[in-house]
Amino acid sequence: MKIENYPIVKVLFPYVVGILIAYYGDFSSTICRWLLAATMASFLLVVSLTFVKAYRWRWVQTVFMNLAIVMTGISLTDWQFHPHRQTCGLETGNDWMVRVAAEPTPREKSVKVEAEVLQSADGMPVTGKVLLYLQPSATTEVLRYGDLLFVHTDLSGIEPPHNPDAFDNPLYMRRRGIYYSGFVRDGAWKRIGYKPANRLKFLAQAARNHLTDIYIHAGMSGDELDILKAILLGDDDTLDSDLKASYCSAGVSHILCVSGMHVGVIFMIVNFLLKPLELFRTSRIFKTVLVMLLIWLYAHVTGLAPSVTRSATMFSFVAIGQHLRRNTNVFHSLFASMFILLIIRPLLLFEVGFQLSYLAVAGIVLFQPKLSALYHCRTRIGKYFWELLTVSVAAQLGTSPISIYYFAQFPNYFMLSNLGVIALSFAVIITGVALLPISFIPLISKYLTWILTMEIRAMNAIITFVEQLPHSVTENIDYHILQVILLYGVIGGFCYLLYHRSRKVFWTTNVLLTLFCCSFVVKKMVLARETAFLAYHIRKCSALEFNYCGQTVLFSDSIQSTDDNLYRYNVLSHARRHHLRGPIVPLDTAKFDTPFLCKRGNFIRFHDRTYYLLSRDQRTVPEVRDGSLAVDCLLLRQNPRLPPDEMMARLPFREVVADGSNTMFYIERWRVFCKENGIPFRFTGERKN
Repeated sequence: MKIENYPIVKVLFPYVVGILIAYYGDFSSTICRWLLAATMASFLLVVSLTFVKAYRWRWVQTVFMNLAIVMTGISLTDWQFHPHRQTCGLETGNDWMVRVAAEPTPREKSVKVEAEVLQSADGMPVTGKVLLYLQPSATTEVLRYGDLLFVHTDLSGIEPPHNPDAFDNPLYMRRRGIYYSGFVRDGAWKRIGYKPANRLKFLAQAARNHLTDIYIHAGMSGDELDILKAILLGDDDTLDSDLKASYCSAGVSHILCVSGMHVGVIFMIVNFLLKPLELFRTSRIFKTVLVMLLIWLYAHVTGLAPSVTRSATMFSFVAIGQHLRRNTNVFHSLFASMFILLIIRPLLLFEVGFQLSYLAVAGIVLFQPKLSALYHCRTRIGKYFWELLTVSVAAQLGTSPISIYYFAQFPNYFMLSNLGVIALSFAVIITGVALLPISFIPLISKYLTWILTMEIRAMNAIITFVEQLPHSVTENIDYHILQVILLYGVIGGFCYLLYHRSRKVFWTTNVLLTLFCCSFVVKKMVLARETAFLAYHIRKCSALEFNYCGQTVLFSDSIQSTDDNLYRYNVLSHARRHHLRGPIVPLDTAKFDTPFLCKRGNFIRFHDRTYYLLSRDQRTVPEVRDGSLAVDCLLLRQNPRLPPDEMMARLPFREVVADGSNTMFYIERWRVFCKENGIPFRFTGERKN
């Protein structure tokens, strides 16, 4: 592949650079207006230079063209990403008229509703998207997309992460245009009407619900129905979390989301059914338009996920190529579809599904032909499974570095699971589509439903078997973004060497591989010298971590093992990033000793510092009058009732840390005392990454 043969890349690359600049930078409204003016001036200069025939001025035209494209990327991204151009009037007030912007999602203790604010209680127009958490009730079960609600709630900024290396939820929501959230109690909201903002989205959602009802009436139920909805309709909200984790561990989680294979099957079926329309020129145009409409209709029904939009765009190019009697170049389709989608939504570049989708296709296109040529099967069945195996390996080569970076695990038996599951998923798609038009025929639909159920159960059986194999998953892998870039450099160099012989590329690839390996050694040496104390912020819980050169002790009153959800949501990311290992000890343990830590009652001695745990049930503390037992850090938990001045008189302390088990009344009480006496005070709920 030569870049000069793909002009779209020359436009795509500077545009992506502009997106990255806007995403990691912060520009004011004035700067953005100047950038927009500079963009227009650059385009005008480029147009004027086209009339200049002198070759020596061509480089000026190229520079200003690239500059204009970069600034276009900056302007479009900044407009979608920064709040001062997305929200207006949401900072004050507590009564709002909102419109449900997406299908409500039931949760354990609330119903999550993504809503668009239309106006405040005083009738003033406001703009912005918010995330509402409604208290579950009978009325929340009938909420749907497009409902107009009157809600009473105080909107506040989305809470930032308080624990180090935790998931940055505010940043994730900002990419979706959401900056505020609020909790709505039962009775604090009322449905006042129905007016969907996007009629097409409403019809797509209605079609998805109707198709789901068809499958239910045909006899599908339980996990089989949930998996079928995820595979065919892109609806995985009701899918069991353990089952979803099993598919992820087996390396086939892509089966549970609509992607290129699903859109390809729909394209194949539609193309076959409309084959008679190719007899006449006029009907061929009608067929091409109809195929594209049906593909995009299916994409809308499945929710327009990044992988679906990529597939629908690429197959649209295929349909146009068939009409023009031309072979579609997959790289042209890949780059062109990426550019079109990023023009519409620049922030798609940072969506995990978008990245994995394009990297998987790139890996298949670049590596699969070479891998397939390594062995030639004589039978059709053998050739089919060999092609399936090489596609799986090629896709893993394209997605593994970024997948490990995001999910910190690698499925060791992905080839084994893909061989069976992909073939069965193809059969599930065919059977599921075939069930729809004959669902009204009881006898045939009954047997087809039974076949579909058996296919899904066979998939689940393969997943269960692979997951139970020893060492099926390598977990807790930590990659830095620099290591991901180096690894992709190695894979890119390896790919180039498959097609061309180049000594420079060979040595460059070896240098990148050496740097990649050395980065692990350097990181291990740095972490081996790290010594730190960390109080995690967990609501109504305490978790204290003492790290000495990678060996840790975690004291907690609620976390009992690494399988607890509290540990996975609050501690795991930091422990993985810093390669921490060690026991989890109950906080009320009276005596605990290690070579670097000693605990006696409420006293903890660690790295030449003394910590003291002060909790609610303590009425008295050891009294020290000569200062020989001064505490370096006082740890407050569970709303200690002992007054701060009395505590200082009995056991002097130099610093105070309050964790998430305390209420704001006691936190402010201690904060005021520490401020008056010049003592450092920290509350874990105010800490950011």
